[in-house]
Amino acid sequence: MAIYQDGVQTPILTGQIEDFQTYWTVQQHSSQGSIFVGGKTDNKLAYQRLAFPEPSLSVSQQYSSPNDVRNVKKQANVLMWDEVHKSLGPGALANREVAGVDTGTSPTPFGSVKSDSLRYDVIGEKFAEWSSDKKTGWRFIYNPNTKSIEFRTYQPRDLSGKIRFSPELGNLREYIWTLSAPKVTRVIVACQGEGKERYIWQKIDSASETEWNLQIEQFVDRRDIPLKTDTNGNPVLVTKLDADGFEDLGDAPDGVEWTSDLDRARRDYQSAVLERDSAQAQLDAAETQAEKDAANARLSAANTALNEAKVELKAQISAAKATVVDHYLEVIEQAADEVLKEGEKSGNFQIYPIDTEQIMFGRDYFVGDIVSVEVNGVTYKDMVREVNITVDDGGNALTVSPKIGDQGSGDPLNLYQTVFDLRRKLRKLEARM
Repeated sequence: MAIYQDGVQTPILTGQIEDFQTYWTVQQHSSQGSIFVGGKTDNKLAYQRLAFPEPSLSVSQQYSSPNDVRNVKKQANVLMWDEVHKSLGPGALANREVAGVDTGTSPTPFGSVKSDSLRYDVIGEKFAEWSSDKKTGWRFIYNPNTKSIEFRTYQPRDLSGKIRFSPELGNLREYIWTLSAPKVTRVIVACQGEGKERYIWQKIDSASETEWNLQIEQFVDRRDIPLKTDTNGNPVLVTKLDADGFEDLGDAPDGVEWTSDLDRARRDYQSAVLERDSAQAQLDAAETQAEKDAANARLSAANTALNEAKVELKAQISAAKATVVDHYLEVIEQAADEVLKEGEKSGNFQIYPIDTEQIMFGRDYFVGDIVSVEVNGVTYKDMVREVNITVDDGGNALTVSPKIGDQGSGDPLNLYQTVFDLRRKLRKLEARM
């Protein structure tokens, strides 16, 4: 399927039809009814492939790769091309290559340098991350002349001075801006502990409370966080004893010990245990008095070293508690931030451009270009992220509705400051009238 814009020779999007539906109702049809077709653009190819740790090996041979992740560092457009070429293009394994995809040659580098680690990540999602700085774009498009789907990267154009949308220019079908008060301004996080010992922490969005004259509390139960309150009201770690009688501090986020000193002390203790067990085994196997005397001397020294290692390990466990507490205090704050973010104040700015003779999508600007919108004296610049298109029976575009920035009826962009400025300007205008 290819969709063309009037006056533009190349298709504005292409893709495979994946769904067919015949629809008939007595209330609407008197003859054959309607046919609905659906599908995705060819960009879906990037979302159907994973970035293998080693693209040159099959799934069953990945174990033989020297690394379980693949570290990459190149300019964004080269990284994108490389992943497509290796995962579904001519450079891919035979059973992963998608027929009819033309990746061309490695492009001239542009955009920001990106560094990442890949391990079975969805390639399309990685492309979204690598292009989030708005310096690199990518697309798959079918070329009717070569009969192939071409992968191309491009640099977004800043057309904000040339491509402008506003009610006065007649190229905005609709715009909506909405200010919404926060749904929560105070988050209370409760950790482990019982009764008065339960550690409770609060974070407040003071700016929103002042602005909206609201105080909205929300309780978050996080009993998975092992902190409780001591007699002075300070957070302390909740611990249990392990099989060796040491306090169990739990696992650090990266899977290693909480401190380097604790790691050293634990390894020294384990070595001391092995030496004690070996000395005991030597004593048990001794037959002559001389062998028993030598084994007893070794065992005595091993027990002394083991006691010293045990004292040192307990000391380092105690010293590491502060590090563990600091970590969980950060976890608490992150939990509060997530709730505040979810319920934060919002300013939703939704705009719906339309094609005119002066400015037409596909001819004058395209997805990835930066354009500007002027509403009530406020100018907003952002990238055209996507476009919604309706077509007629012949595949010609009837209406084209670009989506600028992350806004739209389904997922409006939180442009709080922009919308707040709009409200302030309107109030000034009302004051003069």
